[in-house]
Amino acid sequence: MKNLGHRLGASGTVLENTIEGFLESVDLVSDKRFKYWEFDVRESSDGVLFAFHDDCIKINGKMIETRFLSYDEVYRAGDSMMISIPTFQQIIEVLRDREERVMIEIKSVHSDAAREDLLRAVSGNENWMLMSTPERFTKSFPSETRDLWNERARALGVKLVRVGRHRVDLFKASKYPIRWYFAKPKWFFGF
Repeated sequence: MKNLGHRLGASGTVLENTIEGFLESVDLVSDKRFKYWEFDVRESSDGVLFAFHDDCIKINGKMIETRFLSYDEVYRAGDSMMISIPTFQQIIEVLRDREERVMIEIKSVHSDAAREDLLRAVSGNENWMLMSTPERFTKSFPSETRDLWNERARALGVKLVRVGRHRVDLFKASKYPIRWYFAKPKWFFGF
């Protein structure tokens, strides 16, 4: 594991992306392999941001995409697997007074309210950043409103970078075909 703070310090366990996992992992910050706290964020069908890694969750034996479920349905599905799936706001409250860096990976957002909540949560926290893969970025920030969200992010002093390549600003890269081409490959470093 390159970063012990991945998925709030509980990567690969049932407690990943949970407050319980974070609380059990707080002591990891003294380990040299700790780089920053990282967690994944998604939006439910009723507009609630929550922390969960996978696109789908099991309900009644079927895998269902979380974006089609209300937060209550997601929470109950997690509860049936003995996982307490926290809201984005609950995690923000826990991390608010921490001094370590925080990286919030955007997995799936679809509403302007959720985009605004993400930007506002990171704004004013100089050690906090948003990140995404190029594919998820284009779905979460569609081209028809991307310039508006780029301006909003700049006004709030928020950076949205590429997962694994934190020097690549996704808003800037998406404006130029050659930059976007080089932003996509996972293996391409240096830009």
